Amino acid sequence: MDSTSTTPLPALRLSGRDTLQVLHRISTQFLLDLAPGHGRATMFCDFRGRLLHRAWVARDAAGDVWLLRADAPAADLAAFVDAHVFREDVTIEDATGSPNAPALPDTERFASELDRIRAGHPRHAQEIAEDFTPFEIGRSHEVHLSKGCFTGQEALMRLVTYRSVRRRIALVAAAGAPPEAPADVTRDGARAGRLTSIAVDGAGWLGLAVLAHEAAEHPEGLACAGVPITRVDAFPPTRPLGLPASAGTV
Repeated sequence: MDSTSTTPLPALRLSGRDTLQVLHRISTQFLLDLAPGHGRATMFCDFRGRLLHRAWVARDAAGDVWLLRADAPAADLAAFVDAHVFREDVTIEDATGSPNAPALPDTERFASELDRIRAGHPRHAQEIAEDFTPFEIGRSHEVHLSKGCFTGQEALMRLVTYRSVRRRIALVAAAGAPPEAPADVTRDGARAGRLTSIAVDGAGWLGLAVLAHEAAEHPEGLACAGVPITRVDAFPPTRPLGLPASAGTV
């Protein structure tokens, strides 16, 4: 996640006439209209709507499609996409470090882990994990619910329809040495959420936690590894794409 890092950027280059159709079918984002020179974030879920991968999808001037992410190798994402290609015309190439890869936008790059945490931006294997849905980590705006079926769409639509999203992402802080993450956030010995990311911040630490709504709204008494949490700032909710305005946020 370090924007100044010399580590090659993990990248996949996809070509073939069916590329956008396949990505549109297996990911959360509307991609059929992605024009050359443009990009947008998308996520890949399992049938329960739980998170497996997230990537920036960009289309170059030649019409090839790139999947880019700064926080995980390209190989496992390539295997996931390949498993969903049947008779379609799609070729997948691991192009990690390619000088021809489009640049990630500034919204996907951070100078430090602390900056990423402050922005509430998810990271692979921390917030992008099967423990969570896109709605629970503040990524509702990267889900398009009226584009047609995609993997996890039914489960995510049910969460919206029945207003059954029970958790949300928040910035948390405490004094002293940081605990190991992931770790449970508790109140009176009962689990209230999960600390997913952490970084030293002055004499204390700052982290991201996925908390029950009640804990995020009334954080008194929350602790992690026995240390009282001194600050909880829940990130504002966002709303999925493709819903009427009356649907509100998630």
